[in-house]
Formats: sequence, structure tokens, C-alpha cells
Amino acid sequence: MKHILGILPILSVLSCTAQQPNATATDLGVMFYNQENLYDTIDDPKVDDAIFLPDAERQWNTEKYNKKLSQMARVMAEGPGSLPALIGMCEVENASVLNDLIKEPVLANAKYKYVHFDSPDERGIDVALLYNPEYFKPTTSTAIPVKLVHGDSTDHTRDILLVSGTIMQNGKQETLHVFVNHWPSRREGEEASAWKRATAAAVLKAAVDSLNRNYTDPNIIIMGDFNDTPFDASIQKVLGAQQEAAAYNDESLVDLMAAKQAGGLGSYNYKGNWQALDQIIVSETMLDGTGLQIDGDKTTFIRKDWMLFHHNTYGDSPNRTYSGTKWYGGFSDHLPAYTALLIK
Repeated sequence: MKHILGILPILSVLSCTAQQPNATATDLGVMFYNQENLYDTIDDPKVDDAIFLPDAERQWNTEKYNKKLSQMARVMAEGPGSLPALIGMCEVENASVLNDLIKEPVLANAKYKYVHFDSPDERGIDVALLYNPEYFKPTTSTAIPVKLVHGDSTDHTRDILLVSGTIMQNGKQETLHVFVNHWPSRREGEEASAWKRATAAAVLKAAVDSLNRNYTDPNIIIMGDFNDTPFDASIQKVLGAQQEAAAYNDESLVDLMAAKQAGGLGSYNYKGNWQALDQIIVSETMLDGTGLQIDGDKTTFIRKDWMLFHHNTYGDSPNRTYSGTKWYGGFSDHLPAYTALLIK
């Protein structure tokens, strides 16, 4: 398994030096964004990337790839109004596409580096974390495997990425642990595949419990495309993430997007039903008024008119790259989840 960590001396992650106006991190923004199949155009015999090659039916070529990079970078830069300090992402093929992405001119001011592991997913799509080194300095990282055991068979899905480090603001600093997730899809049907997401939730819960055993009141951010809503069993019962409340028990996890879902908002439009499949979940320590805190006024799904198209039946939906084999040249089939941090 190949590991990429931008701060390690064995690898220097390149970034573009072009300067763009109004593209700096003015707060500690935290974004999660499903990249919707961010593949390069080169055949990798180790993964199933055949449909994203120039000679495939979709005719995925350099022009379309460069357009995709530009579109994803635009959302990251313009969507929140300032470049986030941390960007979790899923559906990235490899380190090469991350290198290309952080060179996009609108992202240059953040001088992003990244943490990435090649996962055992058969499609070759991974999770990753971009970070602005001015605000966040990773100290450790690991890929946590998720094995899907069913009877006598064992399958693999995307690893869960854990990055621990120091986050800084105005001369203050705090330790932060960040999990990036992409849980198994609902392609087989929501009920038939629910056990797979419950398995991923149990693996994540064990990792969170380990942090709570080894640290006193750790600051934890869990972000990802969970392919379940905040009200599904994998999130509420297995992981144990709850809605925001007036008070919390020690070691509670709080789903910042639950209230958004309850209000009819979401990151993914399924036949007119907006679902909060992309979520940001935090430890209750980040809502207690001291130290590293969530800026609740900035918690949202980033949704701009230029990111959407209007479906005659299902209303406004994310403007995606492909629908089947038809290329639209849009952004992603998901909207980003976003919040911001403050150190008090």
C-alpha cells in the first residue's frame, strides 16, 4: 500500500506559485467534497479504470480531465468564499490527480499538501485530505482497512483515513484528529447493502473509541460520503452520532448535518429527495465553548446556482460530470459539506 504524506521528506508535493486575488484562508474552513470519479487518463492495470480511458465509450481524454480539475478547484475556491484549511475528498484515483488538482491556479495561494493512501477498492477510488500547511501540520496518519465479511467471502472497500496533527489560528494551537470516509454505496439496494455501511461504521467507532482511550477530550472531525443519512442506523446506532442538542454526554459524537437534513437540505438529490449523504460529525468537545470550536453559523451545504442544473421532474440538482456515458462537463453529483473552526 503506497502512502503519500506531503510533509514527509521522502516526497515533496509540488504546488503552483501563481497568485490569485481573494483566494486565501481567512478562517479555518473545513470542507468535504465527493469528486465524482476524478480519474486520470492513464491505464492502471492494478485497478478497474477501463471506462475512464480515451478509447472507452466515455472518451475520457486530456481535455475533459483538465476541465474536471478546473471545475473541482472552482468549487473549492469560490464555493465557500475563501480557501478551506482542510478539504476531505473521495473518489480520487491516485496521487497523480491530487498533484494536478493542487496546481490549479485558483488553489495556489493555499499551497495545499495532501495525505493519501492507495486503497484496495477495485475501482481504484480513494479518500484523501488536502491541507493548508499554514494552518494544519499533520503528525501521524494511517489508513484503516474496512473488510466486508459475508459468510465465507471477504470483500474490501475504501479505507478510512485518519490524520492527526496540530491546527493553528492567531498564535493558538490545538490537536485535531480527522477521519475521511467513503462508505459502501447503495448500488445493490439500500436495505441489501446496509450491512456494509454498518460494518464501516463499526470500524470507525472502534477507531474513535481508541482515541478517547488514549487522549483526554480529543478534538475529532469525521467527514465523508457515508451513503447513508444522519438518521440511518449506521450513523445513529452503530457510530452513535446524534443531532445537535443543548448538552451532551462525555465522548458524544454530534452530526452537524442532521439539522440540515431535517430542514429538507442535503448534498445529493435522489429523484427529487435531497439527502445529507455527505456529513461532518464532530466530538462534543468542539461544541463546549472552549478551545477548538465549530463555527455553527458557517455549517452548510455549499450550493451555488452555477453548480446546479434544473431537472424538469426532480428540480435543481448538482450539475455532474457524466450521466451514464453522456458528458456534461459539470462538477460533481454531490454538493460539498462545509463548516469552519475557531480556537477560543
